[in-house]
Amino acid sequence: MLVTRTVFVKTEASAEDWVEARRKTRKALAEMTPEEDAAITADALLDSDNPPIEDDACLMPLDRPFDRIEGEQTNVRVDRETVERFRRAGDDWEERINAILREAAPAE
Repeated sequence: MLVTRTVFVKTEASAEDWVEARRKTRKALAEMTPEEDAAITADALLDSDNPPIEDDACLMPLDRPFDRIEGEQTNVRVDRETVERFRRAGDDWEERINAILREAAPAE
């Protein structure tokens, strides 16, 4: 059975703040010893209110409150490579995908 979890983080942080946070996180992970990692994981497993986040979890800033999101939310299957190409091109990747789909949609 495959279980997935989506995590949304609402914050006032700027794009530069997120870049710096990712840089610091990568640096800390690179410098972490296996013993430190094991100790942190063991402590986290004991805290039922704050379980560790899976290695493949995708965390991203929420740019706008849920009540301001226009349109109905739906799920569409898009291959990972395509989504990653849009994400690499900028934080507005979802808006750009919507614009492309609107343009390509058949006329009414």
